[in-house]
Amino acid sequence: MSLDPIGYSSRLLNRLPTARYPPTLMTKTSCKTCIHFRTAPYQAPLTGCWHGDNMTVTQKPAYLDQQQSPGDHRVINLRGDCQQHEAKPKRPSLLDRLRAMGAA
Repeated sequence: MSLDPIGYSSRLLNRLPTARYPPTLMTKTSCKTCIHFRTAPYQAPLTGCWHGDNMTVTQKPAYLDQQQSPGDHRVINLRGDCQQHEAKPKRPSLLDRLRAMGAA
């Protein structure tokens, strides 16, 4: 019987109820799955978090959009618990995209 650092045996850990350890506490967020994360050069001029609260420089007028700079996504999500994380919408299947165009 092997003991882990806390002192519980592996057989005992398998019997513990899972309700005690909710999965929300163990999940970590990734910046690449967030809708506010944009990469250079295709989606944005600079790679980073483009959420309004995390940006270092923001401009209201649309013609000053090139002067905006994003927040550093590595610092914001250092522990994997970003508060502004929103998952990207799931991409529709190829058949659904063809149906939307009217091809199928």
